[in-house]
Amino acid sequence: MNRRTYPTLLSGRSATLLTNGGLLVTGILSSILVSRVLGPNGRGHYVTWQTWAATIGIFALGGLPQVLVLDDWTPGRHKPRELLAPMALTVGAALAVLAGLSAFLRPDWIVFTAAILVVLANQFSALGASEAQRMGRMGIEFNLARIVPQAASLLAMGGLLAVDSGAYPAWLMGVAVCQAVATALWLWYRCDRGRRPSVSARPTVADSVRLAPGSWVTLLQYRFDLLAVTALFRPEIVAFYATGLAASGAVLAAGQSRGMHWFSRQGGTFTDRHGALGRELWRTAGIALAVAAPLALGGRLWVAGAYGSAFLPAVPIVAVLCGVGVIQSVDYLLAHECLIVGLGSRVLLFRLPSVAVVAAGFGLASAQHWPTAAIAVVPGAGYALSSAVFLVAIRSRRSVAPSALPVPEPAAAGAAPSR
Repeated sequence: MNRRTYPTLLSGRSATLLTNGGLLVTGILSSILVSRVLGPNGRGHYVTWQTWAATIGIFALGGLPQVLVLDDWTPGRHKPRELLAPMALTVGAALAVLAGLSAFLRPDWIVFTAAILVVLANQFSALGASEAQRMGRMGIEFNLARIVPQAASLLAMGGLLAVDSGAYPAWLMGVAVCQAVATALWLWYRCDRGRRPSVSARPTVADSVRLAPGSWVTLLQYRFDLLAVTALFRPEIVAFYATGLAASGAVLAAGQSRGMHWFSRQGGTFTDRHGALGRELWRTAGIALAVAAPLALGGRLWVAGAYGSAFLPAVPIVAVLCGVGVIQSVDYLLAHECLIVGLGSRVLLFRLPSVAVVAAGFGLASAQHWPTAAIAVVPGAGYALSSAVFLVAIRSRRSVAPSALPVPEPAAAGAAPSR
């Protein structure tokens, strides 16, 4: 496929960095509003359902977003009807899993309905960003696709504050409705609505199933820590951990902005590719650390000021997860490089050891009642291991060939607001 790119990469990179900053600010604002209104217990329940529904929705997409980005048999943008068949499968699979989870947990009908809308919002959001990547619109369009869900959540929260609702099901439903509507409208608006004949969706469905395992393992590693915390610990701990993730999101907003554009231009053409990657790794770690250090050191001040004294137990978790954010930023860039040099089909194998380490770590943490700050170390160990595996594989790779599968974007793969 002939990818179309902005004439100046700097404008796209600058737009992404600015958007990451905007998403960071609005995400933390959303996190603060939810925490202030619902308190640790209510926020814990809110985060739990947001997390599980969003993860189920993105998990069900399999490799569809990646296939759409690299689809070379469809001219121009996709038509809405070309997305209907694959989305019918992904939405159906997500709702089946969600129904099974709900049968076990027996939530209120409003929570179950909100979870369905969270599934839809996350799928629409992921595909909207994929369409922008497909067209090489890594500046305004790509970043607007990422902004739409967060803007919708803030609009919903403003309405909820106006009606003075302090129940987490109402907040879950209000945010989910706004996000589902906004992301659906955005996706429809960016599709090709002209008279071009539709292309069969069969290759899209087949390729998305074939590429799903690698996407699943990547998504599992990115979300496993919060999934484990929501499953194993009481709601207050979930709320404190989510506060740490909000701070870690600031680190990722800076660090991952480089990885996004490293892939969008396929790493560029370098005489010394390993040297160029090494310099990019240092830049990524440096910019992530510049954000992580002040957030970690000043945690007690800004957590108490923004979230309230009830959230002070989150301070040690914040410090640890800020460091994890630096490691995850490096992991993100290295995963993209694996894809660029033709190792995309092996990402699944490369990530399995780290996923096993994280699973074992959370199992030990739950069984031995680790302190909450120690729990936050577990995902850091996983990202460090996968980064090391990626780096060894990249350095041993002799031939350089573009791969056929991009890594799922966390920012585009989740419409839920920052937790």
